[in-house]
Amino acid sequence: MKIYPDTKIYILAPGNYSSGGPESLHQLCSQLLNCNVKACMYYVPSIPKIFNPDNPVHENFTKYHLPYVLEVEDDKRNIIIIPESLVEYHYRTKKIRRVLWWLSVNIYIRTIRDLMNKRFLDPLSEPMPKFFYFYRKDEGIDHWTQSEYVRQFLELNGVKNSTDIETPMSHNFLSQAAHIDLSKKENIVAFNPKKDPEIAKRIITEASDIDWRRIENMTPEEVQTLLTKAKVYMDFGYFPGRERLPREAALLGCVVITGKRGASGNDIDVNIPAEFKFDTDTLNPKQVVEKIRDVFENFSTAHESQKAFRDKEINAPKVFKSKVVEYFEIKELPLPSVAFVQGVSEESLLLAKGLLKNNFKPSFIIDDEMALTESDKRIFREQGRNYLRLDNELIEIVTRDDAKFLYLEGRIKKFALLEPSDAELDAMKDFYGADVGDLLIFSL
Repeated sequence: MKIYPDTKIYILAPGNYSSGGPESLHQLCSQLLNCNVKACMYYVPSIPKIFNPDNPVHENFTKYHLPYVLEVEDDKRNIIIIPESLVEYHYRTKKIRRVLWWLSVNIYIRTIRDLMNKRFLDPLSEPMPKFFYFYRKDEGIDHWTQSEYVRQFLELNGVKNSTDIETPMSHNFLSQAAHIDLSKKENIVAFNPKKDPEIAKRIITEASDIDWRRIENMTPEEVQTLLTKAKVYMDFGYFPGRERLPREAALLGCVVITGKRGASGNDIDVNIPAEFKFDTDTLNPKQVVEKIRDVFENFSTAHESQKAFRDKEINAPKVFKSKVVEYFEIKELPLPSVAFVQGVSEESLLLAKGLLKNNFKPSFIIDDEMALTESDKRIFREQGRNYLRLDNELIEIVTRDDAKFLYLEGRIKKFALLEPSDAELDAMKDFYGADVGDLLIFSL
């Protein structure tokens, strides 16, 4: 799909709401900005009770530092990306080019059910919503898929052409998972008790001596700690798409055991050897327990046999970027974005002016205090974020933690420092994990 110099890409998302789907939508917007494309989030009140139009960004997504709008410019040169969970927004515009991004099959079906149930209770309350459905041919929509399972669903329903755009695990998580010590693994089976509890109960009853650990009422950090220790992650639930937890478990060194329902039933979305997949309709708990004990005894062999599953996730960030670049025919690389490490100061502004003349883009200043203040006269504040104005450029002020996230995301390419001490350089490398080649060092 062609992008013109004035094209704006809107990524539709539910305001003030966080889950795996909205995370993917924010990842896409961040990637587009990383490619110097004019992109922004388009937040809508899909859950009116929690929607705050004055601040529609959920706290989990503030770290992305993305611009947003509450309405779109309906122009044929612009593009809107609509997730399947918000299908009722497809025909609220007339001119804009549309992409339907299928993150999940089941959520699409549930959304239509909920829309119909609402009208069933009170048919005269409002007109029937218009939304994408398969009974009509609509040449004005491109389709993206997040999984092979979704692609098969679309093909079954007459959509023959679609583009595979799969978002990766977060860069922060991938960097942590790269340092797992397999020698510290223990004979533990981690599982989600909400995923088909009856099957899990039958298997656990078969082997009460095994250390079974339930993933429930845990913070994300606690889940990661458990999966770092466990040798096995077991999931016999229905996979409506590329489920996050099995992929996370694999990257943290677990051997993954699943059923064959939904996306886990094909060898592309969950590409583990067949011996680790069990048909839940004919499941024999003894066979599952035998496989678990075999993994405990021969962990290195079992772990190595699932290397392809892990490699797919490790390579996913590069694949994601290349697919986005290819789809939107992005050819011009942006100037490298630079963050100024030593806070808001005259020296940082002088450096910024110098970098503008040398094919760098001064994008961020790292300053924990100034990033959060709301009263400094030097600050230009917009959409809850702080900026310094430099000639015609706006330089955003961010915290150290957010700068680290943005560096891993690729939104920060270089760090600029003025006459840093050895201790400052060491601290930079330790905190950000920055390569030496990403440090720009200047002298007065």
